[in-house]
Amino acid sequence: MAPRFTRFFTSRGAMPAIALALLAVAMVLGLMQYATGGRVAYTMDSLTYRDVALNFVAGHPMQSTNVELPPPAPAYVPLLNWPPAYPALWASVMSVGHIDIDDVPALLNPVLLVLATLTIFWVGWMVTGNPAIAAVMALVNACTPGNLIVYGHAWSETLFIPLLTMAYATFWKYRISPQNLIWLAAAAICIGIANWVRYAGVAFFPVLGLSVLLASGAVFWKRILHAAGAMLLGAALVVPLWFRNWQLAGNISGSTRGGVSRMERGFDDVAAIIDLAEHSLFAFSMVLRANLEILILVAVAVLGFKAFQRHGVRWLRPPEIWLPIVWAMGYLLFLLYARKVQANVDLDLRMLAVAVPFLLIAMIPAVDAIFSDRSMGFGKVMVVLLLGLLINTGVQQAYKTHDNYASYGVPRFRATFGLGYRDVRSTSPSSRALAENIGSVDESEFILTDYRAIHLRYLSGKKVYAPTGNSCGAWAGVLDGGVLFIGAAELPPWAIDCLKGASQWRLQRPAGRAMPSAYVD
Repeated sequence: MAPRFTRFFTSRGAMPAIALALLAVAMVLGLMQYATGGRVAYTMDSLTYRDVALNFVAGHPMQSTNVELPPPAPAYVPLLNWPPAYPALWASVMSVGHIDIDDVPALLNPVLLVLATLTIFWVGWMVTGNPAIAAVMALVNACTPGNLIVYGHAWSETLFIPLLTMAYATFWKYRISPQNLIWLAAAAICIGIANWVRYAGVAFFPVLGLSVLLASGAVFWKRILHAAGAMLLGAALVVPLWFRNWQLAGNISGSTRGGVSRMERGFDDVAAIIDLAEHSLFAFSMVLRANLEILILVAVAVLGFKAFQRHGVRWLRPPEIWLPIVWAMGYLLFLLYARKVQANVDLDLRMLAVAVPFLLIAMIPAVDAIFSDRSMGFGKVMVVLLLGLLINTGVQQAYKTHDNYASYGVPRFRATFGLGYRDVRSTSPSSRALAENIGSVDESEFILTDYRAIHLRYLSGKKVYAPTGNSCGAWAGVLDGGVLFIGAAELPPWAIDCLKGASQWRLQRPAGRAMPSAYVD
């Protein structure tokens, strides 16, 4: 008997499916290459990952550079606010490939994008048996604004999203063959690893357990065992990280950042999510939105009413539809909760990008059903319009990103309708201006700043620190002094203290095109 792997490649439908998958991958990579030209933008998170990756390579794993206190304080402090898996991967590629640290994201991002694309293709193929539909939905996912933004940056989401989609794919494989527990174990392992990438991965433990209870084909008592076993296996992988964080910070996520508990924030956040979803559909064009928004809402309402008239709630019963929605909603609810308990949790296209693949997976059965016959009905027109709008958004964003790189040297990716992500890579005009501003400072001198010290260190390689508190006492032992590089209009209290009396510090203000210090990442 031929091995199962060989039988797959010799089966009748395998080769067309592989060809369609490769075509989808080629189109996805082509769109990304056109948009960015192989460049990857940095934000402050990216610089943190870069710093930790360099520390991994230097033999200081799970440590970030101490940029608050001078020697003899420790040069490194434990990494807490960010899980270590993504910078560890960055460091591994750098070490194995013997390549420059800043070339790693340009190599990693396409590989991880291909992995996410193929995983969505695999889910679509398992759900429908139609590789053409699977390829279309994988391509549509790549065209969403969140996807282009994530894979245009050096962010941990580039690893987080493929792990979660792989977890869903392997769970679905378990669902259609519940006797083969290896697939459920694979889903639990993917979620466990995802928690080493982003702390938000914790939301998917209960989601996985609930999915097993509600959608598994096993008898009920086995479902309970499978659900409990899967959650325990996934949690066992991340317990060491949680325990370490609890010991160091008293919190499993590494820090306690006070959030906003006001009820109205929850309503505002839900409204913001809906608004971002609509902007994603209409390519941030207010004209397109004004002309099509009401039409689409009415059409969706009519289609939903007809579906309920014909089938009742049965059309929502297939787990192919509601299960990925559960995964998406589980993450979004966790995001809303995190926004209440932690102040520094953003709500933008980057954060919502994690949920988008699951919402598109939920559309796959409907797309397949509508295109299963050759008649041109109202539903088919609506699906074509929606998919066309999503692809148009991706193409428009790719064109704008390409043009922005050519004109300004930065991608200018949107975070929300009115805000964009600031590229802090050394090639951006504002970063070059900052590097020129501190270029004249002697290598032996210290630079104290209200900018992000890790950014100025990356740009200059100099001894840059960002003091905290109101006093300059920690720096009294620095006899040679140095420069206070302050961008804010009002000097921070520690800077005022440093300049008192016969100070060894001299004040320098940014000039030219240098960005202000109080910028938004």
